[in-house]
Formats: sequence, C-alpha cells, structure tokens
Amino acid sequence: MGTVDTAAKSPPVLLPLIYLGLLASIQGADPNIASTALLSAGKDLQFGNLTALAASVSTLTLAASVITTGMLADRLGRKKVIIFAMLLAVVGDGLVSISQDPIMFILGRAIAGVALGAVYGSAFAYVKYFGEKAKGGISAALGTFSASIGLFTLLVTFAGSTLVGVGWREAFLVIPALSIFSLLLGFFILPKDVVVHTEQPWDALGQVLLGLAVVLSLYGISHAANGLFTALTIVPFVSGVVLFVIFYLRERSRSELRFFPVALLKNPLFLAAIGVGFLYNFSTGLGLISFSNLFQYQLDLKGLSLSLSQLPYLLLAIPTALTIGALISKKILTRQMSALIGAFIASVGGILFAITALSSPKSVSDYLPALIVLGIGAAVPAVAYGGMILEEADEKHYGVVSSSRTTIGQFWYSLGLASSTVVIDTIAKAHVLNKLGSTAESQLDAWSASGAKPTDTSVFPTAVEGFTQGFAVLMIAYAVIMVVVGFVVLFLGNKSDKQKAAAAS
Repeated sequence: MGTVDTAAKSPPVLLPLIYLGLLASIQGADPNIASTALLSAGKDLQFGNLTALAASVSTLTLAASVITTGMLADRLGRKKVIIFAMLLAVVGDGLVSISQDPIMFILGRAIAGVALGAVYGSAFAYVKYFGEKAKGGISAALGTFSASIGLFTLLVTFAGSTLVGVGWREAFLVIPALSIFSLLLGFFILPKDVVVHTEQPWDALGQVLLGLAVVLSLYGISHAANGLFTALTIVPFVSGVVLFVIFYLRERSRSELRFFPVALLKNPLFLAAIGVGFLYNFSTGLGLISFSNLFQYQLDLKGLSLSLSQLPYLLLAIPTALTIGALISKKILTRQMSALIGAFIASVGGILFAITALSSPKSVSDYLPALIVLGIGAAVPAVAYGGMILEEADEKHYGVVSSSRTTIGQFWYSLGLASSTVVIDTIAKAHVLNKLGSTAESQLDAWSASGAKPTDTSVFPTAVEGFTQGFAVLMIAYAVIMVVVGFVVLFLGNKSDKQKAAAAS
C-alpha cells in the first residue's frame, strides 16, 4: 500500500489541510464551470444529440474510476497519483478548450473526470494522516478540510463562471491553470511517499464489473430527467443494478482474491456512512439546482444576480463545517447525532422554502431565511460522512474504501438532480395542460428543449405557477425524507457504537 513516511518531518498541519481542501475544490468546481459553459460550447460545436453525454461524461468517468485510482494510490503512492492526475486534468480540460468538434470535447471531459476523481480521492485519503497529528483529531481535521473545500469551490466556480462571459474556451482554462499551481505547491507541502509493495490481487474483472455498474446506473438516473419511463432511463439503470448484484456476489466469494471488502455492506457504521452521504449529497444535488431554477423562473434572476443569490447557501458551509468538526472532536456531539440534527435543520429549510415560494415573493431577500437554514442543514452532515468512511477504511483496503466516498456521493447527488427535475417538470407540465390545454403543453416542451418562445403569451406565467407548485411539493417531500433518513443513521450509528463497546468489554 502507498503510505507516507511518518518518520519524516511533516509540515504544520493546518496548511496541508487547507491545501487538501484546495485540491478537492478543483474537482468540485470543475463540473460547476462546465455546466455554466455548456450552452455556449454546445452552440459553437453543435452538440445536437450528444448534449446529454457532453454534460454527464465527466461525472460518469469520475464515479467509475475513482475507486480504481484509490487502489493505485495505495500501491504507487498518493503524492505521485495526485501529481500525475493533475497533469492529466491539464490535458483533459486543455483539450476541451481547443475542441473543434463534439467528440474532442467529450474526450477531454472524460479525461478530466478520471483525473479529478483521482485528485479528490487521494486528497481525502490524506486527511487521516494529517488528522492524526491535528489538535482535535480527524473530526477537527475534516472540519478544516470541508471548510476549505467550501471556500475554494466558491472562489474557483465564480472565477470560471465569470470567464464564460468572455468565452467558454477561456473558462475551461481555469482548472488547468489552478492544477499547475496546485501541483507545484504539492511538491513542498505533501510528505514523501513510502510505497509498501503488497501481494494483493488487482481483481481486474471485479473492477470492470463495478465500473460498468456505476456508469450504466448513473446514466439511467441522469436520463430520468428526460423521461422517467423511457428505455434510455430504465434499461441502463436496471442493467447497472444487475451488474452491481453480480459484482457483490463475486466479491463475496473467495474474498482474499477480491479488491473491495463487500462485507462492509453488512457493517452498521458503513451503512450509516452511506445514509449520511445521502443527507449531504442528495441535499446538494436537489437543493441548489432546484432553487436556482426557481429564482430564474419566478424572480427572473440571471447571470451575476443568480450567482450572488446562491452565496448565503454556499458560504454557510464554511463556518458550519468548522463548528461541527470541533463539536465532534470534543465529543460534545456524536457523528450520528450531528447527522440527525443536520437532517432536521435541512427539513425546516425545505419547509421554509416551500412556504416562501407559495407566498408570492417579490425578491430573493424574501428567501433569505430559507437559504440560510437549508445551507446549514445541508452542510452539517459533511464531517460525519468523511469520518465514518475513514474509520471503515482498513490499511489493506484504505484507498479503495476511502475513494468509495466519492462514488457513493455521485449516486446520491445524481439522484437529487434527477428527482428535482422529474417532480417539478411533471407538476409544471400537468398544471399547464390542465389550465391551457395540450397545445400549450407542446409549446412548453418545445421551449424547454430548444428555447423557442411560446406563441401563447399565457404559457410562461402559467408554467411559473406550475413550477412553483412543483417546487413546493418537492421541498415538502424532501423535508420528510431527510428526517426519516436522519433517524435511520442515528439507529445504525448507535448500533455500531454498542457493538464496539461490547467487543471492547
């Protein structure tokens, strides 16, 4: 396994943790910049039927490869993997910036996804090393790490999104430039790798099964926004689930020859971690995209005004992560209780959003209480999520298990995105159909697909009414789901604590 030299003199703990947050934020900001630039790139390169693939390919390749790159970090060394992966990110998004056709664009985004998944996975894995040296331990270190991610993601996203106004090609150069800068810092900040050669099998077939299962199921989920019961949604998703089952059954047999410890799926702490990952990532996927779209429809916000409206939600992740990390490290809160508290806060935020949306708000300031509460609730579980995953990552499977955090997160995030789109669009279209008839609904569909303005001037205000109603229903359902999952996490976390106490006695 690739480890770090614990005997070597290490740099101060705070600076490396902030640096690791910077590395992780590059992965977080990259898809944000890409989504902002996608419309302009699509028009220039004429994506056509490849638009959906261009939008999702980096997520698919990241989620499919990050566990494998975690294994590589164990065997080659995390520092080496980070340096190589950042060079690969420069190649990927650099290729995108000079793309002359959709295939070149998609290839570049696929390379960037693999590269930045490896960067994030290795950066997260390093937290345990530095956390063991930090005052307050791993939980406090995760608080600093998460807060740094929040700050840098915000800054990098804002810089990239602003450059889209200059040109989408220029916007895609932000990540390569930051990657080179961060790579140079890494030579001085990260400790030297000491690679411990192991005889662990590569289990190539297991990796292929898992990668295909991830890609197919995620593609099905992402396509649900275009039709929940279409073949492009159901067939890939079901195929992915079947491959997951085959993967599980194969990895369970002769486990000494397999690369992933699937026995973790029976461990209450790992199951709790999956639940906390839902609280954190589902909230982010569903919340940010849905209220951003609401502000565009209902308040006619766009460009800089829309970006600024997201700040209360995004900025609160920074002090929240630091506070929760400190409370857990001082044993004032357990991780599972912090997750439940976050679930309740997020639930209240969802209800506030629903009430505000239906109250005919005049400006984004009317949404400020909801933005604040939802932002805090979404951020609270982040520290517990990372801590539970790291605790379950044994030395033999450290990179594999710690990197699974990213794959799990991508699933819940994609589910949040798809859920928000399906629920809101279904209710909005039904409202237009019931109020104005099938012709108006067809105009709404054409407007959503191509941007062609409806000839019937009543379609847009009616669609806004339907969108608002759909958003309110979504937020109420979200509030209920969050509380239920929060209690499940509490139960599983407490069960794990009891098992460990019994084993210790």
